[in-house]
Amino acid sequence: MMAWQGWRSLRWRLTLAFFVLMLLPTLWLYLLGAGYVHPDAHVGLNAVFVFFLGFSATIIFLGAGRIANILNEMVEVVQKLAQGQAVRLYDVHYSSELTTLAQVINQTVEQVRGQIGELRNEKSKFETVLGSMVEGVVGFDHLGRIILLNRAAEQMLLAREEAVLGKQLVEVIRLRALDDMLLAALKTGEANTRELQLWPHRSQTYRVQIVPVWSEQQSFGGAVMVLDDVSEVRRLEQVRTEFVANVSHELRTPLTSIKGFVETLRDGAVEQPEVAYRFLSIIEEETCRLQRLIEDLLQLSSIESQREQPFAEKSSLETALRQVQQLLEPLANEKNIAITFHVEKALPPVPLGPDPLRQVLVNLVENAIKYTLAGGQVSVTANRTVEGVVVEIIDTGIGIPQESLPRIFERFYRVDKARSREMGGTGLGLAIVKHLVEGCGGHVLVTSKFGQGSTFRVTLPLK
Repeated sequence: MMAWQGWRSLRWRLTLAFFVLMLLPTLWLYLLGAGYVHPDAHVGLNAVFVFFLGFSATIIFLGAGRIANILNEMVEVVQKLAQGQAVRLYDVHYSSELTTLAQVINQTVEQVRGQIGELRNEKSKFETVLGSMVEGVVGFDHLGRIILLNRAAEQMLLAREEAVLGKQLVEVIRLRALDDMLLAALKTGEANTRELQLWPHRSQTYRVQIVPVWSEQQSFGGAVMVLDDVSEVRRLEQVRTEFVANVSHELRTPLTSIKGFVETLRDGAVEQPEVAYRFLSIIEEETCRLQRLIEDLLQLSSIESQREQPFAEKSSLETALRQVQQLLEPLANEKNIAITFHVEKALPPVPLGPDPLRQVLVNLVENAIKYTLAGGQVSVTANRTVEGVVVEIIDTGIGIPQESLPRIFERFYRVDKARSREMGGTGLGLAIVKHLVEGCGGHVLVTSKFGQGSTFRVTLPLK
């Protein structure tokens, strides 16, 4: 309707303008001619004049309509282009002046259309890259209002982009330190970085970096905040720190003992055969303990880096359990512990090589015997289930306190450190078991009641 009104208004204005321009010279000619015409001929002259005016007005009206229609089409093209709509390029069959104007508009339309296409492609690439980033990205204008939020930032800030656009950061997350960082960047124009815990009920630690953004004219345009979840990095650093501390402690203890006895022997104890023999026996025990510790560390490192490839072959669980029984029955008999093995017949091979499988079983069964008092029992069973092959080692030993169960498979973790060292343990056996079992796609679980015994359940998949 508005287009029609605009077209009609333009048409009448053009008609009126051309009519006035035509009327003035025509009226002058009429008045001039009336002076030379006989009075009786004035009626005919008037009729001719009126007819000419009417005919001219009609021609002008039709011509003005065509011109108005052409101009209106051009206006519509420009308006659609400004709105980003698809523009239909019309044929140019007008007068030379209008044809030139139409050609210029068509060329402009093509150029703008190409630029819009390029901008859309660039925007699509930008959104794809931004959406695939694991880091959270938040954009702010010069007033600190949010203008951009990618998917990762939505998850980190627990907010949807459409709900927070135009809001201040403090309206989205009430964390004073984070808001202070943004305000400082907006005020000083300098980047700043900190590590923060965004939510008190979550353990994630984020590395937050806020960088000011400058326009091409070197005017301040806002800021960009990048959120990087460094929780796993910090956890690994903590594990590494604890590991180094534990290794240092485990190495220092036997070395201190060896050094002390060597100094005692040097000070004269070597001349007393019985004392010297006892000291040398202790030195030998501590040396063997160091050797076991180093071997376990090297093996654990090899398993974690997958240099040994223990999962490339399958082996017989029945054969491995028979070897374990032959190896550890003497130890059980020596401690007066009843040990039994119940293995289902015709078990399928399991995805662990013979040596890794035997080590898993030896570590678990030997621990069960070590931590079971005289007169106790150790039971080893192996059966096929829907999960795979399940091996259970059940003992009636001293058990594990409830608070220690989550950490029992950690490197160097001991429930009773003194008792473990007394029995010659390195604190790495269960960690090796866990890595070997999980490396072939299985899992190991433990249940225990302190003072009543423990059950270790190993599930090996059938690949």
